[in-house]
Amino acid sequence: MTASDFAAVPQPVWLGFAAVVGLVFGSFVTAVSYRLPRGLNFVNARSQCPACATVLATRDLLPVLSWALNAGRCRVCSAPVSARYPLIEVLMAGVFVSAVWHTQDAALLTVLLAMAVVMMTLSVIDLETRRLPLPLLAVLAVLALAWRWLGPGDVAQGALLAAAIAGGGLGLAAATRGLLGRPLLGAGDAYALGAAALALPTAHFGVFLGLAGAFGLALGLTWRAVKKEPVFPFAPALFAALWLSVLFGEQMAGFAAEQAVSW
Repeated sequence: MTASDFAAVPQPVWLGFAAVVGLVFGSFVTAVSYRLPRGLNFVNARSQCPACATVLATRDLLPVLSWALNAGRCRVCSAPVSARYPLIEVLMAGVFVSAVWHTQDAALLTVLLAMAVVMMTLSVIDLETRRLPLPLLAVLAVLALAWRWLGPGDVAQGALLAAAIAGGGLGLAAATRGLLGRPLLGAGDAYALGAAALALPTAHFGVFLGLAGAFGLALGLTWRAVKKEPVFPFAPALFAALWLSVLFGEQMAGFAAEQAVSW
């Protein structure tokens, strides 16, 4: 589908379609993020209630709607169903809408949506387990490379920066683990930073780092206040910053340059 094909469809229609598809992929993210860390089959296994093990019917799997109609409980055993499911689905719908708003190029949009699904899955897993599975990080790196190749270009430059960033992050993790007893940056976070360097033009990477730092500070303070834990999951902040940088990096870099000149 080309940009002209998109233009022929009324904007509310294709944005609404993007939201519906986002809800469906949000449901997929909820399943993968729950099953993958637990070593469960997420490819072709039927969904079931964790409390009573009842295999869920189609009417139990409608994104957001099933959860709302059942008042956040299992239809069979009435066990509470976590709000993680509708929250992730709604958030994914918003992300898909923002992606379709950003580009109407079929190849770019496909890669961008795939990146969104992987980043959301990694974020949820990190929030719930403090881990970032390496296979998913590898998939993200491949998608980031494809995005760089299709869009901003400079693939070789991106690969060099990614290697330097990931290597520096791993070195920081090892050094702080030895000095402080715990790393300031996890190995998975270092690889995620490398994937960001693959995806973003060098001019946008500084903006990304600033956003990631601000989001990470806010998340860290909130996490310590609510969870009372000194270590917090950084991936959600990092991927939120990466998503905004991919969509609005050029505008934010231009604004930062204007502010620097005015100073």
